[in-house]
Amino acid sequence: MNQQFEIIQPPEKLADGFLRFAKSIHQKTIDRGAKFTEEEMAEIFNNSFPGISRTNVLFWVADINKFINTVNLIISDLEDLKTDKNSLKGDPVIRSEFLFQSFFGEFFKMREVAKLYLKIFKNLKLLNNTNKEDFFNFYQRAFDWVYKIRNEFIHLGMEMKNFDVDFDIAILNEFSEEDRIKFIKAFNEENTRKNTVEFQCAIYIKVIKYIMEKYIELQSLINETLADLILSFEKHNLEVTITENK
Repeated sequence: MNQQFEIIQPPEKLADGFLRFAKSIHQKTIDRGAKFTEEEMAEIFNNSFPGISRTNVLFWVADINKFINTVNLIISDLEDLKTDKNSLKGDPVIRSEFLFQSFFGEFFKMREVAKLYLKIFKNLKLLNNTNKEDFFNFYQRAFDWVYKIRNEFIHLGMEMKNFDVDFDIAILNEFSEEDRIKFIKAFNEENTRKNTVEFQCAIYIKVIKYIMEKYIELQSLINETLADLILSFEKHNLEVTITENK
């Protein structure tokens, strides 16, 4: 079954800030007796902490969801190859390795995306230098093990061999009975990389899904933490104000 990861949603607790901002704009429109132009609205929104802070949370979530959709495409192709190694054009071994390596490339891009947004939140005074670095270091430490997995498969020569593919037979218990029978048959027929590529794709899929589950869990926690910081900052440091344009 081709399991797709669902996109994540921005923290619901931030929605009230948009509503308060809209009400403030509406009241100011009544007070001044004229509507704000689209350009004035954009300037007001972009110069307000409630507006710009929430917008950047939404942008970060959008970047994360683009990554999730990309991973879903990678998993979908690997699922096709797992079902039938001849389902896609080209050499299935080369394609499966490319897909697996592409996942890690996309995954590590998200580290740089996180660094960018944490810098934005620092510039908004939501974070200082110390807790910005704490956030990023926490983010890094949480996924040190992903680097190790990537290195084992790609850089340290531990990728599967072309002939006499060796593996712990206990891993077959991780798959359905139908898949176990299929994989064992392939090994018995011809124990080569190309003939057992469907089994290798199944391994790749399991690794990717495990990493993604942990990543989405952590990122959701970070999103909620940022939302709490935004609400706390607003409560103790400012009131939503609209500068009158004359």
